[in-house]
Amino acid sequence: MTRHRPPSVAEQLDALFASPLIHDLTAELGDLGRRTRRHPLAMHLAYGAMARIYRSANRLDAELLSGDTWQLVLERYNEGAARHPRGVEMPPTTPPLLADTYRHVRDHLTQDENLETLQLAFTTHSVALAQRIGLLVPQGGSRTRPHPRRTIYGDGTVVRPLYNRAERGRQDPEAQEHARHDGQIYGNNLVAIAVRGEAVQQRVILAVGRVQQRGHEADEAIRLIRQVHAVAGGAIQAVVYDGAFRGIQHEILMSELGLLVVNKVHAGRRDGDQRVHRQIPLGASRHVVRGRACEHSLVASNGSIHEVGLDDAGQLVLSGPLRRQQVRRYQRGGGGWRFSLGVVVPCPKGSYVTWISPHPQVGERGHGRPDQLRLLPESDPHFQRLYGLRNDSESINRGYKRTLIADRAAARGWRRQVLDLASWGILTNALAWQTTALQRQGAEQTMFRDSATKDVSKSGGRLDTLVGSSRARSSSRSDGSPTQPGPLASIIRERSLMASRRMFLND
Repeated sequence: MTRHRPPSVAEQLDALFASPLIHDLTAELGDLGRRTRRHPLAMHLAYGAMARIYRSANRLDAELLSGDTWQLVLERYNEGAARHPRGVEMPPTTPPLLADTYRHVRDHLTQDENLETLQLAFTTHSVALAQRIGLLVPQGGSRTRPHPRRTIYGDGTVVRPLYNRAERGRQDPEAQEHARHDGQIYGNNLVAIAVRGEAVQQRVILAVGRVQQRGHEADEAIRLIRQVHAVAGGAIQAVVYDGAFRGIQHEILMSELGLLVVNKVHAGRRDGDQRVHRQIPLGASRHVVRGRACEHSLVASNGSIHEVGLDDAGQLVLSGPLRRQQVRRYQRGGGGWRFSLGVVVPCPKGSYVTWISPHPQVGERGHGRPDQLRLLPESDPHFQRLYGLRNDSESINRGYKRTLIADRAAARGWRRQVLDLASWGILTNALAWQTTALQRQGAEQTMFRDSATKDVSKSGGRLDTLVGSSRARSSSRSDGSPTQPGPLASIIRERSLMASRRMFLND
């Protein structure tokens, strides 16, 4: 297994200010009804992201007040602001932005109306960023085999409060007790929805939120998925989530949004180490062979469809999972969607395809069918390709908590914590944007070198002649005036500047 080097502090700073995300969000937020600030709002959003790099505002202040660090940050910020059509640059004499000033603006950002605007703007521009790097685009995959780049996923994680729970003294009154697989934990349950590509550093956080009521993580996840779907629309094919999603959530996502849900089925009970799943009768499937009807009794178990038969002792037994043939989606006349799952039923008289609805049927109580039947069951070879994204949702939780001190929240109150998670999301998305941009630049340089190699071979191997003529062409235009450096020279110069900045910051 190849271990990938995590990005350095300098690389994260370069990505943060090169990405247009902080300026896009500022354009949506406006001035928050405040007077003109010494530091633009985009710089305050960048400060929140930088605080996640340095793990605390106090340490970040010490770095910004050390040597020429603030001038370097100011230069990098102004370069990004100059490239953005709505960017606001800062004068060279602007003093450093420190924690006291940031916290004052943070209190305005976390007012309910402003925070909601920020969350919606974050989703809108994060989806746009994801599409610019090749994710959530309406090409690739199908309803039967969704593509990972068109599959969103998420998870919730409980962040312990800044202060211990106590009857007196400082505490977080908005923290709650939450149940986990390993017991009770006290804190705020934060939820993130994301998408990722196959390459390293190609994860994009799409939405963040907080579970408002204990035990209702699925409700908050559904709200965030609706929020993402309102922007991305048909570019999303599937959703991956953990066991918080039960039958009712599957039905909402299938019927309302037309999305295929990928997760494991809850066991009905345990027999020692074995998980025993419920069996949901699906009725009899009939087909006609040479004028005679043939019936097969089908049930759903562990997400798959099985045929029911009798063994030699007269006991009911299940066949192996029936092979999935196709998933179809139809639009309902009154709005919404309806799915149908086609499976191959083996028969001595000739195998055939039968179509099963994953939605609750007339006469069925509750949501047992969507809870136990999957359009993409665990037995299908394509399941692991998509369900593997669950590991990355856990990596998101771990990656965010790694930026906290002692796994405790960086601020008091859930609104500030949601803003803090969004700030980490801004940094993560900026890294994805920058990584993709550098990869494309590298591909362009490779194409340039290949083209130069071909020109050398055409010139009979006389490299000095080729270089001399190229210099003559690049030194002047047709009217004799000097030309500007080409794109490759600009890339090389930018790389050398970035390298020198990284060396300075790492020192």
